[in-house]
Amino acid sequence: MRSIVVYLSVIVIASVLGACREVIDFELPVDQPQLVIEGSMTYWADDAQRNEVRVIVSTSGNYYNEDGFNPVTEASLQVDDLTNGNTYDIPQIEDEPGLYRNTSVPMELGNSYRLRVMYEGNEYESTSAILPVAELDSFSYRYREETAFLDEGYYFFFSGRTPKERGTNYYRFKIYEDDSLYDDRGDYLIQSDEFLRAKIDTLQLANYAFEVGDSVRIEMYSLDKDMFRYYNELVELLFNDGGLFSSPPRNPTTNIINTTNPDNPSLGFFQVSSALGGGATIEERE
Repeated sequence: MRSIVVYLSVIVIASVLGACREVIDFELPVDQPQLVIEGSMTYWADDAQRNEVRVIVSTSGNYYNEDGFNPVTEASLQVDDLTNGNTYDIPQIEDEPGLYRNTSVPMELGNSYRLRVMYEGNEYESTSAILPVAELDSFSYRYREETAFLDEGYYFFFSGRTPKERGTNYYRFKIYEDDSLYDDRGDYLIQSDEFLRAKIDTLQLANYAFEVGDSVRIEMYSLDKDMFRYYNELVELLFNDGGLFSSPPRNPTTNIINTTNPDNPSLGFFQVSSALGGGATIEERE
């Protein structure tokens, strides 16, 4: 008799679970769009012709918005050189909506600069200085056999000197292969020199294994502490799987403030950096 009861119980439970399966559309709140500012000001230590202020301005969208990118073309942008007291306009590029760019802003190592974005009666600001990037002796590569943690291939190394007299310094590395940037979520290579000596000998730049014939370029950018924090929070967000032990997802802490209405902040960042680059085409070595 007990086996019959158990069997009937299983049937009832299966019926209930089957009846509960239905598609539910959540009514997500529709928030007011926020301004999104993604800017950089880059001083190239080895090639001043590449100096550039580049800012993409857009607005955020709702979860179900299929348009994705919402460019802002009617903002007014300026960069103030706070050290020398000069101001430079950053014009909208006509054939690229949302992109503002100026390649003729004079830049000096150590100077402080302020980005100002004026849009719909609000003014957004971010201030930072061009900090020195590490001194480069070489970007070199060497062949490494396969191990439990590394694939077989050629790996790049950095040698140089970091300005430890300033205290802790922060950097971001970008790696290009055949002019294509490594831009997956695991490719944000953020480095602090807190535990490095001033003289750096053959520091391996991540676990990228290259092959003979690959053309590789590596770029190194100085960061201030706020940008270092922004990128770390961004990486944490990108790897957040929503699991039981994951922290609640949130936007990275911006270094931009709304001076007109602090209760209406923007999203995004303004990165001011000095930079240098180098690379090579991999050749077979003994």
